[in-house]
Amino acid sequence: MDKSSELQGKQTIVDDNLREVKAHGTEGFPIGIYLDDFSDFENGYICWHWHEEVQATMILEGDFLYQLDGKEMKMSPGDIIFINSGLLHQIRPCVREQGKLYSFIWRAELIGGKHTDIYKECIAPVLNRRINSVFWSDKDKNHEKIADCLRKAVLFYEKKEGPYQLQVQQQIASFWLELYERVEHECMDEIEENSGNDRDSKRVKAALQYIYEHYQESVKLDEIAQAAYVSRSELCRSFQRIVQTSPMEFLMQFRIRQATVLLKKQDLRIADVAEMVGFCSPSHFGSNFMKYMGCTPKEYRVK
Repeated sequence: MDKSSELQGKQTIVDDNLREVKAHGTEGFPIGIYLDDFSDFENGYICWHWHEEVQATMILEGDFLYQLDGKEMKMSPGDIIFINSGLLHQIRPCVREQGKLYSFIWRAELIGGKHTDIYKECIAPVLNRRINSVFWSDKDKNHEKIADCLRKAVLFYEKKEGPYQLQVQQQIASFWLELYERVEHECMDEIEENSGNDRDSKRVKAALQYIYEHYQESVKLDEIAQAAYVSRSELCRSFQRIVQTSPMEFLMQFRIRQATVLLKKQDLRIADVAEMVGFCSPSHFGSNFMKYMGCTPKEYRVK
């Protein structure tokens, strides 16, 4: 399908709690469908965030690493994933700034209002059982049926002709039926596995919030732990289980990613960029930039 400017994503904006602030759809039609071309994203990837809506993602081009609540999975063209409400997640292309995917983000009430039997019997059980995610590869049963629902939803949403809202809702409802049956019959072990992740997730959300707010300053591990109301060692364990790295390593990676955005502004000196993202000296910035990006800040700017 051709790109549609209306469907194109550029970046993900979050509030102080890492919750995505963008409204997806309208109050009467609460769904947004987006074509995410990662060559257009400011940071080249979608950083850690969460939203109250549920989400489905279908990979179109390129390979991606999806991280969510302690798991990391590689996704390739054709792969589909469902992400439950409130789940902290991040996605980045395996090759920087390369890859395309469709994101479908909607409030569960799109299919049936909270006071309907549909919501109580078919929607709430999936939300309340805390299934974090469900994954389909092109080898899985019913994959093509699910992919066809999503492709049709894109088509109706993009054209916006006739009763397109009903047509989109119908395709999302068909997707949900497949999801519901998968959860009912195949995902009970995952429910048990995910039951202990909520505490870790809350701690990490608090820590990431502090990092996002203070990364330009001299940040210490004790300060991050204090923001999450846990000890340093407990925070590190929670971080390792959810984000699969340490808080300070994440801080360094985040500073470098923010620097890549600033380096595109030719009027800023490299020394200014280093200071703006929290490095004590240009040399410290340069060595860490080389470590994570494989080139110097100057070389990156030229590219």
